Amino acid sequence: MNQIHTLAKRCCRFAPLLAAPASLLLSQGQAKAVLTYNIFESAGNVVVQASGSLNLTGATLLGQAQCGNAYIDSSEAIICSGPDLSVDLYNITGPALFNGSVSASADSVSGITASFAGGEGLFIIGPAYVSNTPVFSSATFSSTTLAGLGFTTTGLIGTWTLDGTSETIQLILGPPTAAVPAPLPLFGAGAAFGWSRRLRKRIAAPLATPPQA
Repeated sequence: MNQIHTLAKRCCRFAPLLAAPASLLLSQGQAKAVLTYNIFESAGNVVVQASGSLNLTGATLLGQAQCGNAYIDSSEAIICSGPDLSVDLYNITGPALFNGSVSASADSVSGITASFAGGEGLFIIGPAYVSNTPVFSSATFSSTTLAGLGFTTTGLIGTWTLDGTSETIQLILGPPTAAVPAPLPLFGAGAAFGWSRRLRKRIAAPLATPPQA
């Protein structure tokens, strides 16, 4: 009986460790949303591609406007993508310009309008957008290169915050990368599950009774 009691106490002591991997997995799904703009070369063109999502809860709608043609302007940190239509305006905070001497209009667009103007502190999105749903918006600049447009660096070149929220907009000079699930919490959950099964078997197993004299 004493051996069972001691083993049960050890099980209770390790219970928080068994719960920790599960809490880590849940917390990953609660991370703040990020809308990422990637600018990269593809098939002899330069593509601006917006992907991700935003939660507009807490952001103040400033009004509506008519979006102009899709284009890039580094001197005012402007990225316009998607078709021309009436759009909703929100405030953002972040850099008023980014590297290079880029000023160019796109040759084609697709998806919804999702744009920003850091120099004016504005984020621009189509009024049909619903918070936390995926965004896809793109603009293509034909027969050119990043250097030809006037970009001078690669990697993350700007981050903006949607005012009134913790939502982030980031601009990356480089192709999008596929999301890979974090391996450590998954490994921890699997290890903990296997350890708990072994522990239950040990608790359930009958204790050896020493031979009676």
